[in-house]
Amino acid sequence: MKVLTIQEPYATFIMQGMKKIETRSWKTKYRGEIYIHAGKSKKFLKRIHNNKVLKLLENIDLNYGNIICKAELIDCVYMTKDFID
Repeated sequence: MKVLTIQEPYATFIMQGMKKIETRSWKTKYRGEIYIHAGKSKKFLKRIHNNKVLKLLENIDLNYGNIICKAELIDCVYMTKDFID
């Protein structure tokens, strides 16, 4: 089984169904089930300045350093300007 490490709080957002898309600088041909691992570092949390994300954090428990759910990787899309728009 493949495992993808995602920094908190975004790993927990995936687990709760609040986040459906993950962006990476690399692509993969793999499709299918993957485990989501919440990264251990808390440094990333200090860099969040988006008020909507900060508001969501008020009522959730984060899961540092754990495999927290299983997800399905269904596609890998090259992020063009048209796709982002």
